[in-house]
Amino acid sequence: MDAQDLGARCAEILNICLYANIATCGDDQPWNTPATAIPDSNLDIYWSSWTEAVHSKNILANPRAFITYYDSTRPRGTNNLRCLYLHCEAAVVQDHDEARAAHELLYPGEKIQLDNFFDSGLRRLYRARPLQAWLNCLSEQQVQPDTIDMRREVSLRDIRAAY
Repeated sequence: MDAQDLGARCAEILNICLYANIATCGDDQPWNTPATAIPDSNLDIYWSSWTEAVHSKNILANPRAFITYYDSTRPRGTNNLRCLYLHCEAAVVQDHDEARAAHELLYPGEKIQLDNFFDSGLRRLYRARPLQAWLNCLSEQQVQPDTIDMRREVSLRDIRAAY
């Protein structure tokens, strides 16, 4: 696969998968959270969460996050080039215009109640901005003694162009 094909494959994964695993770390304790996480056209990924959730607190303390998307219904060993790994920087959405756009991505057609996501609201909208992306290129059954890596880096520019 060439770079454009890899970007298109990543865009396909983002279009198919509504759910992501969002890994964060706080106080040297890793934490992984499944969430509905939807990217915008710039590949900024949005989700909403309770302010007291472990990953929400972790993001306040440490913006580094790692997000994966994959189709968990595929038979074992058939996910080659179908698992997207994203190294990201995450943050609470604080701008009201950005929050409206994120809300529309996450809750299309629902009446917006931004107060629920600011100030004394119990939830927040979060954004993760990808810094690097990879696709898996081997299954564990294909690993050989000379295998160096099971992932291929994919240009964010190529993913955006296809998305």
